[in-house]
Amino acid sequence: MPDTRLIERWLPISEIGVESVRERTPMTPFPAPNRLHVWWARRPLVASRAVILASLLPADADRNRFLHVIGIHGDPVKTRRLLDEAKRTGENLGQNPYGYSRAFSHVPDRADRKWMAEQCGDLAGLHVVDPTAGGGTIPFECKRLGLTAAANDLNPVAVLILRATIDWPARHGRAVLEAFNALGAEFLRRAEPKYEGVFPAEPEGVLVEGYLWARTVTCPYCDGLVPLSPNWRLASDGTGVRLRPECAGGPGTPGRVCAFEIVGAAGDQFPSTVARGDGHCPYADCGRVIDGAEIKRQAQTGRMGEQLYAVVFKRRVETRTKSGKRGRDKWVRGYRAPRPEDDDGAAIRAALDEKLVEWDAFDFVPTERFPTDGNDDRPIQYGMPRWRDLFSPRQLLCHGTSVEVFRELLDADREAGKLDEVRQAAYGYLALALDKVLSYNNLMCRWHAGREVVAQIFDRHDFSFKWSYAEMAPLVTGLGYDWAIDQTAKCIRELVALVHPDGGGRAEPAGLFDPPAARSDRSDPPADRSDPPAARSDPLAPSAARAARFDSPPVPEPSPACAAPDRRAASADLFDRPDPGAGEPDSPSVGGDRSAPRAGRLDPPVAPSGPAGPPPVTITCKSGDSLDHLADG
Repeated sequence: MPDTRLIERWLPISEIGVESVRERTPMTPFPAPNRLHVWWARRPLVASRAVILASLLPADADRNRFLHVIGIHGDPVKTRRLLDEAKRTGENLGQNPYGYSRAFSHVPDRADRKWMAEQCGDLAGLHVVDPTAGGGTIPFECKRLGLTAAANDLNPVAVLILRATIDWPARHGRAVLEAFNALGAEFLRRAEPKYEGVFPAEPEGVLVEGYLWARTVTCPYCDGLVPLSPNWRLASDGTGVRLRPECAGGPGTPGRVCAFEIVGAAGDQFPSTVARGDGHCPYADCGRVIDGAEIKRQAQTGRMGEQLYAVVFKRRVETRTKSGKRGRDKWVRGYRAPRPEDDDGAAIRAALDEKLVEWDAFDFVPTERFPTDGNDDRPIQYGMPRWRDLFSPRQLLCHGTSVEVFRELLDADREAGKLDEVRQAAYGYLALALDKVLSYNNLMCRWHAGREVVAQIFDRHDFSFKWSYAEMAPLVTGLGYDWAIDQTAKCIRELVALVHPDGGGRAEPAGLFDPPAARSDRSDPPADRSDPPAARSDPLAPSAARAARFDSPPVPEPSPACAAPDRRAASADLFDRPDPGAGEPDSPSVGGDRSAPRAGRLDPPVAPSGPAGPPPVTITCKSGDSLDHLADG
């Protein structure tokens, strides 16, 4: 191969730029790797494929053929100019003025690979190394191009993501989708009875989308219960909340609480009760500022509470045709003030206390402490020193129940001898689906009034404290687990299509290394929280571990897996470090010694019979014991 590569002489930056934006255009689905599981700083698929291919092709390669292989089958730059002009003139250019599908959706066919082989030689003999794989875009595109890739990262959550993105769809094809659909249906069937009574019943034709809560403190001057929220907006049309503070017998008397009512105009909403960390007492006979230090003191001593201030619901509305026949029902969103039966906190705490004894014994819920050596300790400042404190009692009860059902299904399959490779992969995907619900149902989720949806914990890339939070009911039809399982199934279907030009009916050889029996005595660099994506992934690690693992030992605190404090020190050991892929699950395969498998680990996958597919992607993650449990799915 010539020493001078195409990327050194030419790269269609403008075309790639337009397609990269088009890949993530609002109102169109993001690529499946982006949607399967949250990760940060994901690179566009089309840009990654272009860089990989241009780094391998000779400088004199056919540039038009290069554009075709990366999925650009027209002139996106010209089309972009036409679209900009059409915006000014109001001209309608149709649904797809580009004339071809988004570039990332193109799967290189045999003709494409034949041309690549003519230009580069044996594709399987070309090795692409991504020492910091992150979301796994580079190894994913290597897989689609038919190249051999080695991916590496520090974070075990990313390893699970890499496996599910790259390995399982390529190895099992549509079979894993069918197995996941069956497992998801069985999970919902078994889970539903366990959630009975956790949420109050609603009238026929009403579905609750969310419960909106405000964190509360006691005013140190009047002893009134103060619900804290920076605003009381519910929707962009002016719908919001007005507080009705009950002053009772005056300052210091019992019964000083706030009631709530829904209003339709922004001017009728109550002013904010917290700003810049300081609270404001809403009671007319007090109205004093509550210092932020006092709020933190109450939170750290367990005196911060929560109060339900609104319920978001959808009501089914019948429609009629002009002839009087019943048409298609519509679902109309509405808001209502809380009713006494909405807040079943005492019963929930009793049920949780009863369960926690067993769950702690079986390590179903996180016991790890929030790290104290990071750059964002606001959860600790506001009374949440452990990961489990990021959930309300009802949220923790729901998440713990989901893990309980997951393990019941897993244990039953293990005893029945049904845990083949495909079934194991289905459990991995189910773990990711449960994790999706977890990221949308915790104390760090807020109600997005502009979009009227629940914004997940990673709506911001930090651990900012949420004065008010939104709670999702996990078993409402179309929401919660039902939604997460459906979304995960869609991602699996699209991932199979992206890696299988033939439609995914044929499985490929596994060819992946099993993770080494990594132990804490390995020469890892000391860990800190300097890497934001690694640190931000910590809320996912305990839950992913408890759902995805297939062995029984407890999961250690994930902090050793998260970041290298000194990048220069880490780089010396980089290629010995397994990579957790960083963005969407891809099938991680960790290089290591197969001769000494750890007790309880599943047997290595056996390559199925049939024609060999593209070469494997080797995924590694050197992160101590954390990987042993997180990646065993």
